[in-house]
Amino acid sequence: MARKRSQRNPNRHVIKTALLIVGEGPDDQAFIKHMHQQLRQRHSGIKAKIEKQSGGSPGNIIDNATRKYAHQDFDQRFIVLDADIPPSQQERDKARKNGYSLIFWAPTCLEGALLDSLGERVNAHETAQQLKDRLHPRLNGDHTRPDAYTALFPKAVLEKTTNKSVVAVKRALFPENP
Repeated sequence: MARKRSQRNPNRHVIKTALLIVGEGPDDQAFIKHMHQQLRQRHSGIKAKIEKQSGGSPGNIIDNATRKYAHQDFDQRFIVLDADIPPSQQERDKARKNGYSLIFWAPTCLEGALLDSLGERVNAHETAQQLKDRLHPRLNGDHTRPDAYTALFPKAVLEKTTNKSVVAVKRALFPENP
């Protein structure tokens, strides 16, 4: 009887980098998941865990993320916050001490960054709520679902954007593709 040869699975890949990205709320999580789905390449070796906090102040978000994920092993950690209310230096130091890099949605918030990515002007006087009111009705469904962003933000738009905060999140998700 012939012996069976063990064959390696050519579709199997080795995880090289485990990263954590924590968004401020469910809309941040949904958009980042959408971006990951659109731009990821199979067998990249990167395993991304995209989570959310329940909003609140930047200090609360940093505290909750550092406490909740302290026991989990990640090569890189990011917290994505709106730029309208910056964290204090003490809060920034706490994030850095716990291994987190901070990324700020700008201008103002996630919706400001997304409108800017579409080439739309975001005025300095517009509040986060006004920007949400401009963007959310144009989405294909609830803003807390990744598929809601598909029509407005296909792969081509995500690849071409020059919005610094969207580019920073893209680099966090895909460090090998700047």
